[in-house]
Amino acid sequence: MRRTTIADVARLAGVSPATVSRALRGSASVTSTTMERVRQAADELSFTLSKNASALASGRTMRIRLLVSGNLKAWFNASVLQGAYTVLAPQGYDIIPSFILGRTERDSFFTRLPSDRNMDGLIVASFHFSQKLHDSLNGVPVVGINSPSPDGFDASVSASNEEGIRQAVGLLHSLGHRSIAFVGATPGSDRFFSTQMRSSYFPQAARDLGYDADHYQVLVMDPGTTATDNTFLAHAIAGQLLASDRHPTGLCVETDELAIALLSELKRQGISIPDDMSIIGFDDAPIAHAADLTTIHQDPESLGGHAAQMLLTLLGAEQFAVGHHTVGTTMTLRRTTSKAPAHD
Repeated sequence: MRRTTIADVARLAGVSPATVSRALRGSASVTSTTMERVRQAADELSFTLSKNASALASGRTMRIRLLVSGNLKAWFNASVLQGAYTVLAPQGYDIIPSFILGRTERDSFFTRLPSDRNMDGLIVASFHFSQKLHDSLNGVPVVGINSPSPDGFDASVSASNEEGIRQAVGLLHSLGHRSIAFVGATPGSDRFFSTQMRSSYFPQAARDLGYDADHYQVLVMDPGTTATDNTFLAHAIAGQLLASDRHPTGLCVETDELAIALLSELKRQGISIPDDMSIIGFDDAPIAHAADLTTIHQDPESLGGHAAQMLLTLLGAEQFAVGHHTVGTTMTLRRTTSKAPAHD
């Protein structure tokens, strides 16, 4: 049996092969009536336009790269991928995910990245980008997700780390905690990943609610590796907290994973949570629900979908009224926070 060709579909639909190609790619230049006639003809002949042929006709690869910080299996990264896929797949795009663990790997990634437009667009999640890196991509549009700054991005969307930290400090203040602390991890000496920005917002949030320097502290530890071991960090952080003269009773923790590891270690040391100490995480990953952890909620699947939609807009050569969006966070109350102990 002879293989059906695009010319066969064109004859049945009464249009040119070029119109068939545009119609099956969903081009806006084809009327809805013509598009429906072409699709009916294609269905009748069991014809599918190959992605390679479509790419050749459109000048696009139909591939989007997604570059994230940390492992691909991490909840945030997997959720971003799901959100982007939900938007991009129906438009015929493949998503190629990659990850980096530090600045050196980032720079190496962009050095190795071919410059022959093997992708139509790039989504970058959760780390510093730059105009220099953007310019190295020869016109490929780049959208950021939860990056520390919008530098180098054509568009970006981020959950507000600052708002989330203010919500956490505000909750501890309303519960009567007079001595509070932020705890986190910093792989490396300079700020690179977006989660590390959270510690920078904590002092001002505390001061704005009347805490003086003797009643708040920031404890950000360097584990000495980009592959943070939360159990190791929890041991070290718990030791410093319990040895502190100020002995905070309210903690804001950089991520849910670190908060849960710290929660376990403090309980092992005889600290009752939340009677002796309240703990607030950040992210609201599924593990936070399982641990009944009070936390700041963000929605990475929604962020991934939003970023993908922005990328489609850029690929369509459309302009944004506002290219950089900040999405609010919400407080999720569970069982790791309560009123400050009477001795606080």
